[in-house]
Amino acid sequence: MPIFDQLLALLTQPPVAPPDTVGAPFQRRQLAVVALLIELAQSDRNLTPEKLATIERIVRERFGLAATAAARLIAAARNELDASLEDWVFAKAVRDGFDPRERIEIVEFLWEVVYADGRLARLEESAMRRLAAELGIDEAEREAARAQAFARSDHSGNTGCGSTEAE
Repeated sequence: MPIFDQLLALLTQPPVAPPDTVGAPFQRRQLAVVALLIELAQSDRNLTPEKLATIERIVRERFGLAATAAARLIAAARNELDASLEDWVFAKAVRDGFDPRERIEIVEFLWEVVYADGRLARLEESAMRRLAAELGIDEAEREAARAQAFARSDHSGNTGCGSTEAE
């Protein structure tokens, strides 16, 4: 029964995405960041033009891409996200691909996407808590990143942005 044991061992291992092969020519860690940005933007079931524009800006600035390359990366990440069953694969790729300081910056980007439409839905806040924990970011770091992102947002003067809406 060694063949059966080998097959059973293969089936019980967690799936692992091959590094840097999906979404070429983009790095796996870039795809993972963008997939998390998109997932979070959709978490309140309201993917607004403001959120999409924020994602595009972040992708261009963070990865130093021209608009066309940023659009291709976003499309590749969307395809990856649509094909995945869980987001932990993306969170793991970010956790493994970036140092702690960079992961805090990524959490700031995630908060920027949340605040892009000028409101904070409970589903978004819950998703942020979960994603930050999966990225190895503690509560104090998450809240500091939130404050930084909120201060940079266009809606920081809007008092409604700090409140949480029911979803």
